[in-house]
Amino acid sequence: MVRFFIYLIISAIAYSCTVAGEKQSLEIDENSIDAYVNEKLDTSETYDILTGMRFSKGEGYAYSAVRFSQNDTAILYTELIEDTTGLTYRNLFFKENLPVFVEENIIRTENNATIFIQRKIYLNGAIILKALERSASSEEELEQVAFKEITMTMGQFDFERAEQAVTQSGDYEMQFGEFLILDPVSYLILENEESGYSVALYLLQGDALINTLYENQDAYQGKTIRAYHEFMFIGGMEQMVYAGGDVVE
Repeated sequence: MVRFFIYLIISAIAYSCTVAGEKQSLEIDENSIDAYVNEKLDTSETYDILTGMRFSKGEGYAYSAVRFSQNDTAILYTELIEDTTGLTYRNLFFKENLPVFVEENIIRTENNATIFIQRKIYLNGAIILKALERSASSEEELEQVAFKEITMTMGQFDFERAEQAVTQSGDYEMQFGEFLILDPVSYLILENEESGYSVALYLLQGDALINTLYENQDAYQGKTIRAYHEFMFIGGMEQMVYAGGDVVE
């Protein structure tokens, strides 16, 4: 399965659109959706890419997303969800700002056994046209298993979540929490007390914002911080490194 472990699983997110109180929809079918998805996966396509931070929540849960845009329009997003039972890679494709395809690749550990699940969901922007699923005990076996039609609902998907994550808004708007110092390593901790999400940004070096926060921690407690980051391998581990930021007034 070519795309199973590739993090750049293409996904897109759209907002619920209404006209006269009803959701918009597209005149689209399974074949045309497949053609559209293959077009957007072609290596000749170019995108503006915005990578969100890796957000943590509680013990063993993390969420991250990436947005791919063309002409200032979000075409696709990737979501990676990590929890105590495994990993979920989710792709959401959009056309004309409406969801048309969701792909989920899931690795789960149940009763000391690993299960691989793949789902393909076709939508017209307002309803699910068809949902397919297959599962197996290995990636190789999964390739040989036929898809079966299942029942899923629009309510099972949050089509705003990835956009909030990459723009640090909504549940993913981060406020200043504290500095975590584990000599010789230091982290900037940002958090959203309401949603429970937080991030830990590795500090390679300070700047004006870091100095201001450090010297005035009580005054800036709970202030919204728009942070920039890079992912780097440091000491054999991938770290989310602080790359600047601003206080949002």
